[in-house]
Amino acid sequence: MAVANTKSAAITNMDATPPVLSNRSGVRAPTYTAVQTLETAAADDDNSVYRFFRLPSNAKIYSIAVLNDAITSGTSWNCGIWDTAANGGAVVDADVFASAVDLSAGTSAWLELRFEAGTTGPIEYADYELWRLLDLGAATYAIDPQKEFDLCLQGLTVGSTASTITLKIVYSC
Repeated sequence: MAVANTKSAAITNMDATPPVLSNRSGVRAPTYTAVQTLETAAADDDNSVYRFFRLPSNAKIYSIAVLNDAITSGTSWNCGIWDTAANGGAVVDADVFASAVDLSAGTSAWLELRFEAGTTGPIEYADYELWRLLDLGAATYAIDPQKEFDLCLQGLTVGSTASTITLKIVYSC
């Protein structure tokens, strides 16, 4: 056994001679928090998409959390990324953050979605920029496309009652 004195990459860079600059988003990055609310309608069809935030491709997303009223039969919701309307509005990765989350009972406290899907696991990919998360296994964005994306909820089984849904995101870029 040995007593460890292990450094993160940022500390290693700062202690180097000469010091090495680290990526700003990983060291002393400004953090942004945004909250948006929207209403679903009882007549919304399954697979409806609800767009909450527009994010730059270099955003590092630390938290995505949801609050919602009970949604009768709203048992399967994804949280993912779509192109903006200006870029065609198509799905990029519907469940990169959360897959088949049950919102039928409603939430009385923030329900964290950022790492729910497992593909963006907190250990390996917690500090990845959005474009890198979208490239996992897809080879679509091998480099930063330097564009914006919409963070959305998709109601696979949207439910049969109107509801209020609030999303909160914490990110840096």
